Amino acid sequence: MSGSKMTTSRVTLSVWDSTILLSGLGCVLGGLLTVTFLRPELDTYFLCFAGLTAIIAMPLVIGCVTRRMDPFDPTTIIAASYFLYFVFAPMRGLLAGEYYFFGRLVMPTFPLASAYLACGVAAMWAGYFASGIARRGAAVLPEPPGSRRGVIAFASVVALLALVAVTTYAHGAGLSWTRLLTLGQLGSTTTTSQTGVPDSENVFRNYLYGTLDWLTSAWMLFYAFSRRGRKWLVVAFIALLLVYTTIGFRFRILILVLAPIVYHYLRVKRRPGALKVFAAAFAVILLIGAIGLTRTAFRSSSSVDIGAVSVGSSSESFEGDLSIYQPFLAIIQSFPREHDYLWGSSYAYLLVQPIPRSLWSDKPEAPIRAVVQATLGSDAATSGVAYPNVGEFYANFGAVGLIAGMWVFGLLARISYEYLSRHENNDWARVLYAVIFPFLVQVISRGYFVQIFQEASFLFVPLFLGMWVCRHSSYGNQSDMERGSSILKAMERGL
Repeated sequence: MSGSKMTTSRVTLSVWDSTILLSGLGCVLGGLLTVTFLRPELDTYFLCFAGLTAIIAMPLVIGCVTRRMDPFDPTTIIAASYFLYFVFAPMRGLLAGEYYFFGRLVMPTFPLASAYLACGVAAMWAGYFASGIARRGAAVLPEPPGSRRGVIAFASVVALLALVAVTTYAHGAGLSWTRLLTLGQLGSTTTTSQTGVPDSENVFRNYLYGTLDWLTSAWMLFYAFSRRGRKWLVVAFIALLLVYTTIGFRFRILILVLAPIVYHYLRVKRRPGALKVFAAAFAVILLIGAIGLTRTAFRSSSSVDIGAVSVGSSSESFEGDLSIYQPFLAIIQSFPREHDYLWGSSYAYLLVQPIPRSLWSDKPEAPIRAVVQATLGSDAATSGVAYPNVGEFYANFGAVGLIAGMWVFGLLARISYEYLSRHENNDWARVLYAVIFPFLVQVISRGYFVQIFQEASFLFVPLFLGMWVCRHSSYGNQSDMERGSSILKAMERGL
């Protein structure tokens, strides 16, 4: 931002910058309110859009008034996500006449749902600005290691284990590294590769598939701590990007692309200007949209029509992926009228998920299927419909659960930021936060706690384990090979 300077981890805004941001927000709110006069039949909806926008933008207003703001504060990506999912997307659907979802009329529920959501967002900001609790929470987290010794050896072990695990998974799924590295254009096609999802009945194979996230964690450690062979990091990044694109898992790509950018700015203690932020956001939107257009072809070994991929089509594809407000509206309609609240069963299923169905033939179905099937029918349950985190909060405990869940979510986001602030000169803390920042989007948009917990475990456990190993292992004077052996032994003791 022009005319801004850094103080610790925040940017001190100039009066001009604050005025521009507040004026932009005022224009958005003014535009939404203007529609209420131009389209009286939609006035209730646009009043809801304006109200949600105002509540979502609370941290922006506070930052402009105090003239202190950080684009890498969690509130930035959280507010942008909720605005896209619950203001922009439903407004687009409303104007396009998209009132039905899987044959169910959902749009008339939006005013009620927006009232619940407004309370939830307000509670989330209340949890986030509970700074005293957050600081105490950050203080009890493990201290990151102060030494850089052994990190590369540890990252090498993690990467090697991940490669072995992913190769085993690929072999069992009928895939190959050739196929994964060529955007699906070379190699055979399997049912798994066409859907991009591992067999949900095979828990062990699911875990092997999850080790893909270890590659991101290992790469970030190499990026942050290596001083030699930096050119190979570019090769590894491109290889990971190709693999993730072939699979079509866009959240992995989002983390892979944004985490090193966030880490870079944290390390140099600078922040990007507004133009760079908007340009990066637009580039990510086009990338995610383009992958949405082409991932079916990548998965099925079909040829890709490059001519069909454009700025317009990629933007439209991205906009189509924002429709998770529709399942949320269906949940508000259905619970508890058509289906009793889950009363925490979707969270308790975390204890059931690891048990293979071969050992428990009567193992209950995941609550996510019950939610989707109860609200939208069996076709939606088999098509992979996703709902946001607020949907799971509400499906379990109603409006009270939504408000409480959002407060906890806001508090946890603030704890992560406070941890970074406590250790802003430590590369381990920077890496950890750089990965957390984009992962927040997945937490918001995928309201299935078991899935989020599993993916977070694969992504963050290697980082926390590396911090523990490098802090407690005494191998500072060992060779890299000896360090690798020491790390494996320490990991065995820790596990």
